[in-house]
Amino acid sequence: MFEQQKVHIEKVDEITVSPLSNKPQEFVRLLPLHEETKHRSIQRRIKPISLDEDKPEGHTRFVCISDTHARHRDLIYNVPDGDVLLHCGDFTNLGKLEEVIDFNDWLATLPHKHKIVIAGNHDLSFDPRLMEDIRKTKREGGYRRFQFLDQISEKYTDDWQSVLSNCTYIQDTELKVNGIRIYGTAWNPWFGGWAFNMKRGQPLLDKWNKIPGDGIDILMTHSPPAGQLDVVQPRSERVGCVELMNTVQLRVQPKYHVFGHIHESYGISTDGCHTFINCTTVNKELAPSNKAVYIDFPTPEGAVEGITDIIQH
Repeated sequence: MFEQQKVHIEKVDEITVSPLSNKPQEFVRLLPLHEETKHRSIQRRIKPISLDEDKPEGHTRFVCISDTHARHRDLIYNVPDGDVLLHCGDFTNLGKLEEVIDFNDWLATLPHKHKIVIAGNHDLSFDPRLMEDIRKTKREGGYRRFQFLDQISEKYTDDWQSVLSNCTYIQDTELKVNGIRIYGTAWNPWFGGWAFNMKRGQPLLDKWNKIPGDGIDILMTHSPPAGQLDVVQPRSERVGCVELMNTVQLRVQPKYHVFGHIHESYGISTDGCHTFINCTTVNKELAPSNKAVYIDFPTPEGAVEGITDIIQH
C-alpha cells in the first residue's frame, strides 16, 4: 500500500477561477508564499507497489495505464493481472477506426474482469464537437485538419461503446466497481486543436464542476492538475490545469487521481492528502517503456461485485 496520508484539507462547496489560470508555472511557484494555500504546495514522490507484491485480502486491485498510443502490442512490460484495468486515454494516435478496433481486440487478451477506459486528446474521433466540425466543413466544401476521420460512420462515432465491446468506455461519467466510486473525463487544456481541448479558466472549470464532490474514490482524467506530475521537457515547464488542481484538492478530494498525457512525468506523488498517479505507458519518444501502476483499494463491506450505478453527467 502507499504511505498513510495524514494532512487534512477542509472541503469547499465551490471553486472559482484562479487569476493564474493561464500561468500554471506561476501558480505552483506562488503557493508556498500564501499561508492559506500552503498545504497545496507539497509534492512528494512515492514508490509504486511492486508488481510482484500479492494483493492484500479484502482489496480490489486496480491496474493503471495510459497513453499507449496504438503501441499496446509493443509493450516492453506486460500488463499485470488485477481486478480492474484503468486506461486514462490516448489509446490511439489519431482516433482511426482501425486503431480503435485493434485496441479493443487487444483488451480481450487481458485477464482483468473489468476494464474502464476514458479518451484522451489523441482519440480524435471520440470528441463529438470535433467530429461535427469536420463533417460540417466537408459538407461546405472547406478543409478541416483531421478531415480523413469523416470516413468513420456516425453509427460508430455516436456509439463507441459498440466498438469498444471489451471494456466500459466512460466520458463525464461516474460508476461503481465493487462498491468503489470512480469518475472519468477526457477534457484537457487547449493545445493544438486536438480532441477534448478546452480553454483554461471557466470553460475547463465548467467541465470539472460536473465531478461529484461527495465521495469519489478514484478520479480518472487524461491530463494532470497543475503542480503534480505535469512537467514537460526540456524547459521543465508545468502545464497542468490550475482549476483541476483546486477542484481535486479543495472540492472533490478523491483518494486517488489517475491520469497520463505528460509522458515525461510518469510516476506517483502526494500533496500530503491525495495520491496522484501519472501512469503514462510511453516516454517522451513514444517508446512504450513504463510499467503499469497498482492501486490496492479496500473493498467496502457488503459491496455489490462488478460495475454498477453508471451515471452520465
